[in-house]
Amino acid sequence: MSSSVQRGDFSDFINRIDYCSAKDSVELMTEDFLTEIYKDLPKLGPGSPETARRVYAALELPKRPVILDVGCGTGMTSIELARISGGRVFALDINQTFLDILRERAIVQSLAERIETIRKDLRSMDFEEDSFDLIWAESVVFAVGFETALKEWRRFLKPGGYLVISLLVRLDDNAPIEAKDYWEHVYPSVMTQDEVQDTILKAGYRLLGTLRIPDSDSWENCYGPLEEILGELRNEYANDKQKRAVLDMNQREIDIFRKYGSEHYGFLVYSMQA
Repeated sequence: MSSSVQRGDFSDFINRIDYCSAKDSVELMTEDFLTEIYKDLPKLGPGSPETARRVYAALELPKRPVILDVGCGTGMTSIELARISGGRVFALDINQTFLDILRERAIVQSLAERIETIRKDLRSMDFEEDSFDLIWAESVVFAVGFETALKEWRRFLKPGGYLVISLLVRLDDNAPIEAKDYWEHVYPSVMTQDEVQDTILKAGYRLLGTLRIPDSDSWENCYGPLEEILGELRNEYANDKQKRAVLDMNQREIDIFRKYGSEHYGFLVYSMQA
């Protein structure tokens, strides 16, 4: 991918980066450098195959369902959904390198025939109505807004279809200033659990369940590997102030999470039915 991108395309790419990203550093980043940072992560955000299986098992889906994974990244969840469902997964992301990595991983695991990759901005999805039994979106709804996602994506679901969304939630009002300032600056639209549930019900969905993503998912699949990558890149770009600033901002998020975990702000998975 070219490091010279148009502003619209660049913004689309930024909006696809999950919670491991340093969103304040948009002006310092190029698409190539973002890809370099995140491409080797097992997962670009919170979650794990184990957590995905727990959520999926609670849904009453048909045999061989049609599934859309919105903002799939490098595909850990897409691959797991293809494996456990026996159905067909459409894996959508704006970043072609991530999709290529997903495709390679699917081939290795003999699941390529069940996964179709789609390069597209999640804000301009144009699928036919009643296309999917399940839409799955992990920590990406900030790009369109939670309420908008519930409204706009519903038409893509078959009657009685399921929507699974994970997002950052404010768990209480007792967060230390340092944690509050960080998370609410990165996610200015963060909601409480009650606000999320009210939004789901007002949008006409039936809320089926809520699952808090374990901190261990974040460390094993995202923050731990990311911290190793940041260390390597700091050495490689020791004399590049802009790239070092990007790396430092990523490290800041890791440090905040290490210090406070998900005690006051955490990622929750919401399962709902249209």
